Amino acid sequence: MDLFEDIGSDKPEKLNVKPFHAIDKEDPKKVLKWCNKVVNTLEKQAVTRNAKTRKNMETYRGSATSAKRADVRRAEKQFLSKINKFIVNHLHDMTETRISQLCRLKPAVNVLPTNDEYEDRNAAMAVKYLIDHLWYTNNIEELRQKMLRNAFIFGEAYCFVTWNKDVGDLHPEYVKARDKGMDLQMMQQGSPMVDEEGNPEQISMDMPIRVGDVSYDVEVPWRVLLQRRKDIQDVEYCFRVGVEATETLKKEYPEQADKLKETTGVKLYDTQELTDKLLEEETIVYEFYHKHTKFCNDGYYVKFTKDVVLEMSYLPFSHGKLPFIRLTDMDVPEELNGVSTYEMVRPIQSMHDNLSTLLAKNIYMMGHAKWVMPRGACKIESLGNDNTIVQYQGPVPPQMLQTMPNPPEAYNFRNQLRDEMGQIYGIQGVSRGQPPKGVTAAVALQFLNEQEQERNSTTVIKHNEMIKDLAKMTISVAGDYYDPDDGRMVRVVGKKNKFAIRHFDSANLSKHYDVRLELGTGLPESKAGKVQRIVEVMQMKPDLLSNERWVDLLDLGNTDKMNSLITVAVRAAESENEDILAGRPVADPEEFEDHINHWKCHLKAIQERTFKEDSPLKNRQELLDHLAVHEYLMVEKAKTSPLFQAKLAELTMFPIFPTGFVPESALQQQVVAQGQANQGQEVTAKIPGEENNEIPQQGEE
Repeated sequence: MDLFEDIGSDKPEKLNVKPFHAIDKEDPKKVLKWCNKVVNTLEKQAVTRNAKTRKNMETYRGSATSAKRADVRRAEKQFLSKINKFIVNHLHDMTETRISQLCRLKPAVNVLPTNDEYEDRNAAMAVKYLIDHLWYTNNIEELRQKMLRNAFIFGEAYCFVTWNKDVGDLHPEYVKARDKGMDLQMMQQGSPMVDEEGNPEQISMDMPIRVGDVSYDVEVPWRVLLQRRKDIQDVEYCFRVGVEATETLKKEYPEQADKLKETTGVKLYDTQELTDKLLEEETIVYEFYHKHTKFCNDGYYVKFTKDVVLEMSYLPFSHGKLPFIRLTDMDVPEELNGVSTYEMVRPIQSMHDNLSTLLAKNIYMMGHAKWVMPRGACKIESLGNDNTIVQYQGPVPPQMLQTMPNPPEAYNFRNQLRDEMGQIYGIQGVSRGQPPKGVTAAVALQFLNEQEQERNSTTVIKHNEMIKDLAKMTISVAGDYYDPDDGRMVRVVGKKNKFAIRHFDSANLSKHYDVRLELGTGLPESKAGKVQRIVEVMQMKPDLLSNERWVDLLDLGNTDKMNSLITVAVRAAESENEDILAGRPVADPEEFEDHINHWKCHLKAIQERTFKEDSPLKNRQELLDHLAVHEYLMVEKAKTSPLFQAKLAELTMFPIFPTGFVPESALQQQVVAQGQANQGQEVTAKIPGEENNEIPQQGEE
């Protein structure tokens, strides 16, 4: 059966079967019969819809690529008088431009705990590291491009977030057993699995066991069959269609090897060749997902072929939803599947191509001057080109005719078609590098660009929701399968692509979190506009930020040359704050550190209200002790460096612990007195020239 052939009727196929919860889910035969009947009906209902998606793919690739060649010899024959269809694929260019506009929005999410407990905030930060790590290893930018491209071409796109047990590092228990030459027992819920005779089942050491990880798979719409409802929220189940090698399935499911058969007589659409191809030595595999509902509390999962059930279990995800994230182009009321804008723009693109072909033919025909003469009036070989001769019968003298190839109105109409196509699709000339005539000011171009972004705001909202839902489902799936005994190490991608290795506690994934998109800045999206805005602010208010902060905003390059000593010190101090407040050990300050910048970062941390109210007493005292050591080293350094003393005098909050040390030199006493005066406190330090001013020793009232 061809999934795209005309079934001969426009009447929708009716699904006369019981709901899934009404059948015996413990009987594989009944489950297989129910699934096969539903799949057959859904495939017939999708014929017309899939034909549209196929036509959209041909339009995206260029309709000339879909020309069918029934006879190869005829296709290779050269026709001198025939001109192939001339394609100017503006729709492809507009699609890629639209994708580029949305790819400028970075997929940055912020994971927030559902309460204000300090431990949960640290756990949320660890989960944020996990999402960044998974999205980095799975190349979230490529996933977004695939989702957006599929949504714009086909009207909708699906990204399945599942668990792949065959990826990741080798399991520590497997490595341990392999190195010691031991047999590894199969475990289930912490207990060894046994066969019918009560003997422990062993795992073959020839097949490596890995820890597994979250998997992201982008699927085209014709491989996802949804339960027919009016809204996606009402859909209770779906089928995912795939193709696997028959011999591979027999290796993976040896108990069902005798029942597995190759799928014959079925054609599947090949997007590379834009044609239908018969399956060879392959089997169509279906995956059935049923979400948690009122009458199917735990959901259900079935992996099967037309002949046999391969797997049966409850839904293996605690979130209880269908395991995919969907992105649509246009949402039509009472229509379940998304609709592509191609359906409105494709007729204009086709007319543009037809007109371009006619213009090209006319140029080929009328581009050269024509000799018009009676047959036999002259020797044709002497003219040098027989394609420019028109012969006729009659007593008319020969003459040369020069005609206009194409009128200018034809080109104007062709340009109007292009503009109307961009108007409907939402892509204007500014985005394609073609600003309106007479508009050269940067402010005007920026205004036109912002107006175009406003026009695209609905798509931006859908994109942002997709990113949030993707992060939520990632946390849920990882929480279901991550095991503390896996020895899993998460590589955290820090700022400026600095890598750090952190042990990740999988228990953090069992908590509840609120995922929100990080808000962007008030700077323009374009690189040139962003730099110009920052430079203007720098000129108006040069003292607003330090040089390091300005460099960080400008994002001049991801290189160590742009990282000054101050920048490195600030990041080190921020990392120390995080570790100390999380209860992790941090080394004491050393003499060679940039104590002033460390002191500023630590001071900022203790000013937070949560530091006083939510931080554990032990962690709070650790940070205060760490800060006191910095102040002690600052005082010691000030004894030998007058320049450092002058910098200390500029710190309005220094010292935080005036009784933690005893200044000795007169200059240092003056620095301390200046710090106390800046704080509005009573000056107790000994100032030169005031002999009666005594310095209270530590511990004195």
